[in-house]
Amino acid sequence: MIRRFDPAEIEELIEVWLASTIPGQSFLPEAHWRAMEGDVRDELLPVAETWVVERDGELVAFISIIDDLIGGLFTHPDHQGQGHGRALVEHARLRHDPVFVEVFEANEKAIGFYRSCGFVGHERRTDGDSGLPILILRLEIPAVCQSN
Repeated sequence: MIRRFDPAEIEELIEVWLASTIPGQSFLPEAHWRAMEGDVRDELLPVAETWVVERDGELVAFISIIDDLIGGLFTHPDHQGQGHGRALVEHARLRHDPVFVEVFEANEKAIGFYRSCGFVGHERRTDGDSGLPILILRLEIPAVCQSN
């Protein structure tokens, strides 16, 4: 079930974010992500439109959108590969046009996922915190993500 995020669930959402981010973006040290926890909690989430996937009463995935940019899409590792990310991208597509996402160039798994959803290269920039290159992708086809 996709529904709006309830701010009372902030700790559960942060747990999903960390559980997904730390192993999924291991090209940056865990300390980097832990240091960003306050920014996610205090700066990103209050201004983002956030939707969650709830399964059997548990928050298992979420997407945060700011204007036309997916600021975060995360699925708990125990629930990856079950279509939650694809459903959230489709949810965003139905509400926003255009839809963009920023992805670290080193995050090949995420890039592959977004490309399977119809995202294409739009531009490239350097992340101010890490100095790593980021790809900005734009959703080009209005269709549910295709399986790899």
